Amino acid sequence: MQKKYWKHILSIICFCFTITNFNVVCAQEIYPHSLTNENYLDSVNIKKYRKKIDTHRIKIELNRISGIASFYSVNLNGTLTSTGEHYYNKKFTAACNLFKLNTLVRVTNMRNGKTVIVRINDRMHPNMLKMGRVIDLSHSASKKLITSSKGIVKVVVDAIGYSKITPKD
Repeated sequence: MQKKYWKHILSIICFCFTITNFNVVCAQEIYPHSLTNENYLDSVNIKKYRKKIDTHRIKIELNRISGIASFYSVNLNGTLTSTGEHYYNKKFTAACNLFKLNTLVRVTNMRNGKTVIVRINDRMHPNMLKMGRVIDLSHSASKKLITSSKGIVKVVVDAIGYSKITPKD
């Protein structure tokens, strides 16, 4: 009688240990950075524009967005941005509706692997999300990233921090 009792307890303990370990492993695989990284995504804007987001071209993950990048018109030099500062073609800034303002992001060109770090200081027109556009780069940032004359390119945008200071070349 006693032997059966201990076998039953031991099997229950092993079963519980297996289930708890399985849950930990699954959680780490799904959200590998959730315990260490702050979430830089702008959840209010994502909910607000969720019907406009082209889910075939835009993929949103934790602190990572993939989609299409374009660049500001040269004629917008000197206009006000959403943060209240002036936009200048020579600064490494960008407009994005999906990240919080003043987020530093690394934009990687999917075709040639070139990267540039910019600060989000403006918002795009919401209809840009319908076309798969996730970020508008300043003129100097786009020159480092985009080599074609088309002006648009597939990119991956990774949040790397928060700063009110614009990165330099």
